[in-house]
Amino acid sequence: MKPKISFKNKFANFDVAPMCVFFSVLIALGCLQGCGRPQNQAPVNQSQNQQQKTLIMTVNGPLQYMAERLVDPSWAEVVFPADASVVDPAFWNPSPAIIRQYQEADLILLHGGDYAQWVKTSSLMTSRLHDTSETFRDRFILMEDAIVHQHGPEGEHSHEGYATTTWLDFELAIMHANSIYEALKKRWPENSDTLEKNHSLLVEDLQKLHGAMKTVCNRMGNIPLLASHPVYQYAERAYQLNLHSLHWEPDATPEEKEWLALDAYLKETPTEWMIWEDTPNEETQNKLEERGIQWIVFRPQGGTVSNGNFLSVMKRNIGSLASIKP
Repeated sequence: MKPKISFKNKFANFDVAPMCVFFSVLIALGCLQGCGRPQNQAPVNQSQNQQQKTLIMTVNGPLQYMAERLVDPSWAEVVFPADASVVDPAFWNPSPAIIRQYQEADLILLHGGDYAQWVKTSSLMTSRLHDTSETFRDRFILMEDAIVHQHGPEGEHSHEGYATTTWLDFELAIMHANSIYEALKKRWPENSDTLEKNHSLLVEDLQKLHGAMKTVCNRMGNIPLLASHPVYQYAERAYQLNLHSLHWEPDATPEEKEWLALDAYLKETPTEWMIWEDTPNEETQNKLEERGIQWIVFRPQGGTVSNGNFLSVMKRNIGSLASIKP
């Protein structure tokens, strides 16, 4: 018969004090962990406790500027994600990554009038889209005799459909601003006081632009002007400019046939001034000088502004226009 084993005797001489201390430490650590944050949760960041900013995105620079003027940056961020190389956002095609940014926005401000065709083919929540030109859609100008061409990264396109630079009629720019204001106030009524104050200041600045533009253009009278591109239609109509638009790019010298066409036009309508979207290259400047044509830069500024902001660019534009002598 096998002898019985006595567990009591087996552990009779075992010193349990160190083991008790070990388990006491484990229990204490477990209590500390239980009293703290749960497992698998990142440390609380102070910024995470703050309310996330409202994200407002736009399809061009002018709308971004207006929205930025209206909101307080403490509760909203306004983004137009195209880089400075995008000259005319009306024909811009954003990357899939940028479209995902738009999909995450709380509000997307649209220009209207078939501007930014990519919007129609992107999965954007309709409830978050706001057409800022809805109240004056009957005042859009229909383009005629579209010519296919290319400038910047926008790729090959034609200026067909509606003319796009509505904001160059500063009364229409005010209507854009009014529409943005109403949309923001409706969605975030808790910020109505700030929005109302900022809206008043923005409209005042735009009204000053309108008044200055009227004064300059009235002084010029009906003198014939050349335009490098068909992008000034709303300014032409609002301020009664006598414009003849070409399809020339500032960074490219026109072909000989284009100079011949210009010469034929000048015989019928002698013209001494030309308006450009940007500074023409040196060769073009020389050829214009040979024909007795002076030039100024009037930037439509549909994209981002590299120097100043939308308001300062428009002030410089009006100052350049004022240098034209009738």
